[in-house]
Amino acid sequence: MIRILTLALLVTGLLISCDDPTDCNGFRLGQEFEIPMDEPISNCPENISITLFEIQDSRCPIGAQCIWSGMISISGELTINGKEYDLNLSSYETVSGFPESFSTTDYTVKLVDAVPFPDITKTTKEGEKRAILLITRRST
Repeated sequence: MIRILTLALLVTGLLISCDDPTDCNGFRLGQEFEIPMDEPISNCPENISITLFEIQDSRCPIGAQCIWSGMISISGELTINGKEYDLNLSSYETVSGFPESFSTTDYTVKLVDAVPFPDITKTTKEGEKRAILLITRRST
């Protein structure tokens, strides 16, 4: 009986917490935000979530001499009101074939930057990489 009561309280707590829109306000429209790989981030009032699967950063590292400046590219999934979109963005479209921004009927997602900036004196682990994105509402 105690187990059933404990389970019921736990489920009730989870359901109540899911109704709180501040629980998943991971980003705000019109403001840049950082997103790591494999950690979904959401905006509940707009019913938008985004997950990055890959962040590639080939920019010329601090302390190196390079022939070209390099680029950032990301791949992931954007979900708006339950509809999923493949998201592939890049800071250098002519090399990658992917644009800097992606638009749906209502929203635009733009790749702004990535952190940390590459440095030849430091090793960056995959889990430390973050993309900086901007999601805005398209004007009608």
